Amino acid sequence: METLYRWSKFIEGDRLDEWENRFIAEGIFYVLEKAEKNLRWLISVYTPSSEEADDLLTRFGGTIDPLAPAQWQPAPGSGEEMLLRVRDTLLVTGSEDPAVIRRLRDEHPGRIVLSFPPQLAFGTGSHPTTAGCLRFLSDFAKSRPGRPWSVLDLGCGSGILAIAAAKLGATRVLAVENDGMALIYARENAVRHGVADVVDFVEGDAIALMAAEADQPYDLIAANLFSDLLEVLFPRFPVHLAPDGELIVSGFLAAQAASVSSHAEAAGLPLVATMRRGKWMAGRAPR
Repeated sequence: METLYRWSKFIEGDRLDEWENRFIAEGIFYVLEKAEKNLRWLISVYTPSSEEADDLLTRFGGTIDPLAPAQWQPAPGSGEEMLLRVRDTLLVTGSEDPAVIRRLRDEHPGRIVLSFPPQLAFGTGSHPTTAGCLRFLSDFAKSRPGRPWSVLDLGCGSGILAIAAAKLGATRVLAVENDGMALIYARENAVRHGVADVVDFVEGDAIALMAAEADQPYDLIAANLFSDLLEVLFPRFPVHLAPDGELIVSGFLAAQAASVSSHAEAAGLPLVATMRRGKWMAGRAPR
């Protein structure tokens, strides 16, 4: 692993929405932190090159810190405090300690235990958008008992949705991500969960992929992307969906829900169910 560069800046609480909306609109992946007694938030962006960090510094001020691999790679076994229960099907832990995972399996014999330690902003299950997608994914899997089904995961991040789908019974999974560093972790996560032979990870652009002709339609498409990307992609989803397929979307704010729903309906994929966690939304659209 190489050195990362962290751009960061403290912002006042009353300007938090302004900064989040700005970064979301530009497709900038960010992390927010706030100490309990601190009135200000720390917004950070991790980049693989100093040039990208310098660009953020020029545009937004703030500071840049180089981070050696030992400073940003998660320590083994960290994250045990993160535990997400999804329906009665999945249990996501932030720990990768084998003893912790064995204990959780013993305590929850009816659930599939997924281990996703903190890996910057690549997706651990704790983010509201990922959690919403996992719930809809679990519901979809229950509707396919004994039937083979396939998944296209757009913006896979750490690979958690793709890996969960494979563990829930998907027989063919294509996971697409434009961040090469995230894909390194995603492939490692697939190996750790024993599904590397089911999930095919591809570095690429979701819009370019969906613009191509559908080779084999998918039974489920999961798209955890920003609202502007979703709205571009909605007209292209139907051709890539099997006749009885389903679409799961997330990554959009509650304030953007009306626009996203309108684009979904115009594409013939109205959102029949939505889920809100904080300011974030997820939705499902059966074909």
